[in-house]
Amino acid sequence: MQENTLMKRLPLVTVLITVINVAVFFITEWKGSTLDPDFMIEAGGMYAPAFFEEHEYYRLITHFFLHFGIEHLFFNMVSLVIFGHVMENAVGRLWFVGIYLISGITAGLVSVTAHLNQNAQIVSCGASGAVYGVMGAFIVILIVNRRNNLRREILRFTAYVALNLYYGMLYPEVDQYAHVGGFIAGVVLCIGMYLIKRIVSTRKERVM
Repeated sequence: MQENTLMKRLPLVTVLITVINVAVFFITEWKGSTLDPDFMIEAGGMYAPAFFEEHEYYRLITHFFLHFGIEHLFFNMVSLVIFGHVMENAVGRLWFVGIYLISGITAGLVSVTAHLNQNAQIVSCGASGAVYGVMGAFIVILIVNRRNNLRREILRFTAYVALNLYYGMLYPEVDQYAHVGGFIAGVVLCIGMYLIKRIVSTRKERVM
């Protein structure tokens, strides 16, 4: 009984996503240089001409498993572990996977569309859009659960997100469009999750 409970609490999906990101990084680094934009385009980074002109839509997913250098990977994986294990236990593995993947895809769409409109030849890579989606969903979780220390936690994590956005503004190469797109997607998805659960719960009560 205790083993089953422990297995449920272990953030297996978070660990798996982290391992995949790390493995992809070292494989990519072994084949070339993760600091080379041209190589990262070949590896599957988000790039407007390839996405819109060549119709390489797979980049919506591959781009958030690639990272520009070890520091980029480290920062994103630390953020994923910090928020991922809490969110995975709070909403369940299936919902967590959905929030992570859809946020990452949305971040890629927002980013590539914004860069196309700006006529900017920018290569976008990194899990940060998906991670920001997890952050957005986490804030919704805090608000809905109404904990005693709710105000402190909301301020803490809102400050964390704000500082990351500010950090990104200091460095033009940071893809803020992906961050904002992923964050909004996470918020919307988590709200949708609660609405769906409420509808299902109401229907069950009516049947009973």
